[in-house]
Amino acid sequence: MRIVTRGDFDSLISSVLLSLAYDIDDVKITNPAEIQECKFAITSDDIIANLPYHSDCGVWFDHHINEDSVAHKIDFKGCFKIAPSCSRVIFDYLEDVQETRRFEKVVKIADLIDSATLTVESIKNPHGWYILDRTLNAFDPKGRLGDFREYFIKLLQWIKTSPLSSILISDEVQARIEHVRSEHKLFINALQECSTVDKNVIITDSRSLRYFPNGNRFQIYTLFPNQNVSASIFNRRGTDTSVIFCGHNIFNRGCKTDINELMHKYNGSGRMTAGSCVVPSAEADNILKEIVDTLKANN
Repeated sequence: MRIVTRGDFDSLISSVLLSLAYDIDDVKITNPAEIQECKFAITSDDIIANLPYHSDCGVWFDHHINEDSVAHKIDFKGCFKIAPSCSRVIFDYLEDVQETRRFEKVVKIADLIDSATLTVESIKNPHGWYILDRTLNAFDPKGRLGDFREYFIKLLQWIKTSPLSSILISDEVQARIEHVRSEHKLFINALQECSTVDKNVIITDSRSLRYFPNGNRFQIYTLFPNQNVSASIFNRRGTDTSVIFCGHNIFNRGCKTDINELMHKYNGSGRMTAGSCVVPSAEADNILKEIVDTLKANN
């Protein structure tokens, strides 16, 4: 069977667990939009994890609240429930698969990362599983870090067979760690340069930058602690579309806006506290203003 999932930490741990319970011969990485728009071919041999449901799949696992109504209307193999992570859904579902039980602590980390239950220290100075998570977000426009999917699959296999301490000192992981850390100050500078405040909203517009350095998106809340929600916009590489992402401040949780509901107005999705939409670049300014106005009105 084939796993079809995202390229984040929750998806990585989900894939580790699934590979212990199913006969997996391939892993493909995509995003929600490609599943929803039927741009990614799905068959009955596929296990979809941490992505929206597709009627052609064989098995489905997810935890996002925006899929709740779908899950209650269909019959499917697998499991859906609202949970801190997809890893948690799969871990609980596979309770009779004994080999998965040794990953309980890692699943708890996936819960914390995916639900944004983080500390300032884990954002500013990540170590252990948290720095491994950051390597999945490392991007080098010159391509020196190699193929991301190959790296993802290697991590999947290493996590199944090796302790974290050994994984972290491997050449490929170290190269990505060094890249992430080398860009930390550049990332902070870019955030400060591209961000403004409008009442309770932090607005980060990086469309004018050819390249935005690597960094933890939650870092913005350590720079602007008095605002309770953020709205960021960037251009999608190689397209005439822009991505708008909104999120509640994880350290100042006073925002009342349901981000999932707001993003749905623009054909996006998410959860109560975070979500995104993809919009035509020509309409992006007007849509961003509408979103910011809503975030201010619901303060």
